[in-house]
Amino acid sequence: MATLVEVGTEQLYQLQERTSIGRDRRCDICVDDPMVSTSHAEIVRDVTGAYRLRDLGSRRGAFVGERQVDEIVLHDGDELLIGPARMRFQLRSVSPIASSPEVRIDATGAASGIDELTRLRAIAELSRAIGVEHDLRKVLGRVLDACFQLLAADRGAICVFQPRSKTPQITIARERSGEDSHFVLSTTVVSVVMETLEPRLSAEIDADAALQRSASLSVHSVRSLMAAPLLYRADDVELLGLIQLDSRADVEVFLPRDLELLSVIAGQAALAVKNAMLVRQVRTAVEDDWRHLARVVRDLPTGVIVLDRDGRCRIANDWVLSRGSLLGAIEPGAIVATVAGIPRERLCAAEQRLAVAVAPRAFEIATQTSSDDGETVIVIADNTDELEQLTQAAHRDRLSLVGQLAGGIAHDFNNLLSVMLTYAHMLEDAVTDPTMRSDVQTIIRAATSASQLSRQLLMFSRREIVIPRVIDPAAVVRDLERMLRRTLGERIALTCEIAAAVPHVLIDRAQLEQIAVNLVVNARDAIVDQGRVQLRLSDAQLGARAVGQLAAGGYAVLEVEDTGSGMTPEVLAHIFEPYFTTKALQHGTGLGLATVQAIVSQAHGEIAVTSEPGRGTTFRIYLPETDRPLDADPIAATATAAAYGGGTVLVVDDDEDVRRMVERVLRRADYTVLTATSGPEALTRARGHAGDIDLLLTDIVMPGMTGQELVRELAAERPGLQVVFMSGFHQGAPIDSRQFVAKPFDRATLLAKVADVLAGGYR
Repeated sequence: MATLVEVGTEQLYQLQERTSIGRDRRCDICVDDPMVSTSHAEIVRDVTGAYRLRDLGSRRGAFVGERQVDEIVLHDGDELLIGPARMRFQLRSVSPIASSPEVRIDATGAASGIDELTRLRAIAELSRAIGVEHDLRKVLGRVLDACFQLLAADRGAICVFQPRSKTPQITIARERSGEDSHFVLSTTVVSVVMETLEPRLSAEIDADAALQRSASLSVHSVRSLMAAPLLYRADDVELLGLIQLDSRADVEVFLPRDLELLSVIAGQAALAVKNAMLVRQVRTAVEDDWRHLARVVRDLPTGVIVLDRDGRCRIANDWVLSRGSLLGAIEPGAIVATVAGIPRERLCAAEQRLAVAVAPRAFEIATQTSSDDGETVIVIADNTDELEQLTQAAHRDRLSLVGQLAGGIAHDFNNLLSVMLTYAHMLEDAVTDPTMRSDVQTIIRAATSASQLSRQLLMFSRREIVIPRVIDPAAVVRDLERMLRRTLGERIALTCEIAAAVPHVLIDRAQLEQIAVNLVVNARDAIVDQGRVQLRLSDAQLGARAVGQLAAGGYAVLEVEDTGSGMTPEVLAHIFEPYFTTKALQHGTGLGLATVQAIVSQAHGEIAVTSEPGRGTTFRIYLPETDRPLDADPIAATATAAAYGGGTVLVVDDDEDVRRMVERVLRRADYTVLTATSGPEALTRARGHAGDIDLLLTDIVMPGMTGQELVRELAAERPGLQVVFMSGFHQGAPIDSRQFVAKPFDRATLLAKVADVLAGGYR
């Protein structure tokens, strides 16, 4: 809301940053809050420091000069017509041309409650704004505005030093309200910062031995302050100036993170100040100075073009010249018609920032035209990588959310499948009727197939329990060859080439089999009629980052090449996304390649893909070699050993159906069984059981207390306790494969694991 104040004999309306200027029945010029319905126009100051006039729906419209506008950036001297009121816009004020009171805009802003994203955007806006601003005072003013926007300071000052004497050459000081301040830089603070070239934070002046004797700080009742040097870093470090912010409020207004933010702003300011100094020197120099400027800007990491008033290129740095195919024909001394497809007339019309896409790159173009000599400075930045990083981050977030959902579903699904498979096997043993027995076996096959889908869900969500072993990939491929031929059928020929010396790799054997099967099935589906699939296994010695992010070293390379339809670049960009598929409905889940990528990533490998429409596709899987000896195959307990047991087993699982199923299987195998629904309940049952407990069989993922936490507590109370973990959901904790049974499991698998652990004595 506006407040009426008197300055001498003059009446002024002091306004907040967003305050409307309009009219109603009361008077020709009224000052209202933004939400008042009678407001017709508003003047808003944006983060770059520019003032904008916006028409809020005036019946007569809002005019600048003779032109009606909806929204426009105001410049000094613009005449405004809003309703019957004619006004002149001057920097930081709107003055009625008639004898109405002056209306001023107060640029006060709040420094609290700003989140990190807002900070980053404000800094980026500041960087872009001052990066093309060559008026040194405007640069310093905008830097101070950003400080007040982002930091809780009462006052601020920024100065630029004389190059040799390091005494203040230009100083701008303001109160938070926007009024000029009689701020005097503390010579003590200046001395400390000049000596150390480091930012300074004093949360409590009275407790700061170096600053408590400063007379200027004491006179102005400063309780806390921050200061940061403006350092321009090129071949040497050059001290250009200083920013000082202080507070008269309670101590500890400023925090270390505020000092870090001020340092970032100071770094941006230093670059802008240096740039402004160079431009000012160039504008006062002769033609030789232009050639010197060309050498200065030649190696900048952004493009710089300077056009004279006739559109002739005076400067174009190497960055611009090397991108002629994207930006257009730009040569020093020649007339420039367009830059990145934008007509020169538009670029030179006004100060502006434009986002331009010139495939395959994306540029941001900032322009400024001098009112003195008509020259236009164009700064071009390639922000393709930044946009790609944002896109990739969004993609990673999307995959993470999908993975969390898939992992949670698969966890519950595995519990259901464990119950289904176990009881189905029990039915298979009990049923004698051939037809019913066949039906039960169909149920078992369906549940087993469902478990494979569950495993794929867990695979790409990175939550599958993986037990890597040192294996011979050549042996795996040989064992798979016959099955792969059956998969391809008679119309597609399979050739299998295995090098003489393929290194051993560390990976779960079943996962390597799944990689080969998924790639061969994809190759089959890409071949419309007859064709050929080549499967090769070889070794390779790679340099660092020869393929993706792989380190230098030896790798086993699994290659699957087909003569299928191939893929366009657009399709190729999405093939590893979960649920993305080009197959017909009911013919693909979209999880195959997502699963392959997840497996390879977990094995610290890399995937390379080449494809061309009509020519086919080649997948190459790189898996790092290991010099460890081959692991022995897991010992499978015999059916006899697993069928009958002895001893006491404590079963812990929060799923009632799983818990009852496991209890029933163990009791039928002559085990004594104790059950619990959670870790705390298991501890209570164990402490209340007077006899021995030979084995703890526990789920890993449980609310309140995990399986690992339960084992640590119970093992301390019962030394010698054997443990078997059961889960289908990975939480990242290391698990000994000898003490683990993966859900979903059947009766035989569970009994074999229990018998094996009790016989082997693993802990």
